[in-house]
Amino acid sequence: MRSSHQKSFSGSVSILLERSASNRRNLLSGNSPRCAVFSRCLALALVVSTLAASFGQTVTTAIADRGSGGSTGLYTSQAIVNGTPAVAYYNNTDTNLMFARNSAADGSGTWSVTTVDTIGTVGQYPSLVVVNGNPAISYFDQTNGHLKYVRATDASGTAWGTPLTVDSASGVGQYTSLAVVNGNPAISYNDFTNGDLKFVRATDASGTAWATPLTLDSTGTVGQYTSLAVVNGDPAISYFDASNGDLKYVRATDASGSAWGTPLTLDSAGLVGSDTSLAVVNGNPAISYYDLTNGDLKYVRATDASGSTWGSPLILDSTGTVGQYTSLAVVNGNPAISYFDNTNGDLKYVRATDASGSAWG
Repeated sequence: MRSSHQKSFSGSVSILLERSASNRRNLLSGNSPRCAVFSRCLALALVVSTLAASFGQTVTTAIADRGSGGSTGLYTSQAIVNGTPAVAYYNNTDTNLMFARNSAADGSGTWSVTTVDTIGTVGQYPSLVVVNGNPAISYFDQTNGHLKYVRATDASGTAWGTPLTVDSASGVGQYTSLAVVNGNPAISYNDFTNGDLKFVRATDASGTAWATPLTLDSTGTVGQYTSLAVVNGDPAISYFDASNGDLKYVRATDASGSAWGTPLTLDSAGLVGSDTSLAVVNGNPAISYYDLTNGDLKYVRATDASGSTWGSPLILDSTGTVGQYTSLAVVNGNPAISYFDNTNGDLKYVRATDASGSAWG
C-alpha cells in the first residue's frame, strides 16, 4: 500500500485534494516530489455519488484543517478509522505530524484535529493504517533523518502513544508505506543516504517493538515512491529505480517478509516508475505509476497471483503532462486510479471497464 493505501470500495469513495485555485498548480513546488498539496489548508473532497459511474459525479469539499495561518495538508494519507474517514498529514508551518478524523461516515460531519508529533521537523511521508484496532502512522523525522511510527491508544485516534524511532540509521525514512503483514505492522521506505529500498516489520501486533530493518535492493539508487501490499499471502513492494529510470517490484518469499525474492524490472521504456501505487486487482498485483519521459499515466498488471510475470504496460492518459501522485484502488469490482493533471492543475480519475484493467474508460 502507498502512501495512498489501496482499499476496495463499492459505494462512495473519498479522494484527497486541495481546491484552492491559487495554490493547486504549486504541487511540484513542495519540499519533495511526494508532496501532494502545498497550500494553506487541507481539503477533503468526498465523491458523494458512486465513482463506479466514472466521470460526471458531484464532488463537494470541506475544510478539515485551516492550520494557524500558514500551510498545512501536505503528504496526505487517508484511511477509514472506526467507521469514519481520517487523514494523516504534515503541517508545513509548524513542522508537525497531524491527524484529522471526521464525525460522519461519509465525511460530512465535523473534523477533529490532533497534533501527533511535535519534536523537531516531523511528519513528512505519512502512511495511515488501522493496526490492531487503532490508527497508526509511519512517517519521516527530517530533523534526525529517521523512520518513525506512532499508534493511537484508542480506536478513534483521539489520544496517541509515544512515537517510536523504528530505524535510526542516518538518512532513512522517506517514501514510507505502512501495511499489516502477517498480523503485525510493517513499513517499506527509502534509505536516501545509501540509495536503498528497506523494509521493517514489528514483532507484535501493535508495533511496540520492531525487528531489524532489511535492505531489499541496493543496486544503484533505488527505493523511492514505495508502495507496500500483501500479494498472494506475502508482502510485496513497488518502487522506483532512479539509477536506471525503471519501475521495479519485489515480493517476499514468506508471509512475514523475513526473506525476499529477486527484484523485477517491470517497465524500462524511458524514465518511468515514479509515483507508484500497488494493489491486488482481480487476484493479481497491479501498479499505477508515472512515465516521466512522456508525462503519461501508466498501468501494469501481473499475469499470475504472485507477480512473477507481468503483462505489457498500458498508457491510460497521455493528454498533456499527467499521471503524478497516483492512487490505485478497486472500485465496484474494477480498478480505478486518481492522479494529477499537471498541465491543467487538475485532479483526474479513470476507471477500467473490466475487472483486470485490460480496457479503460
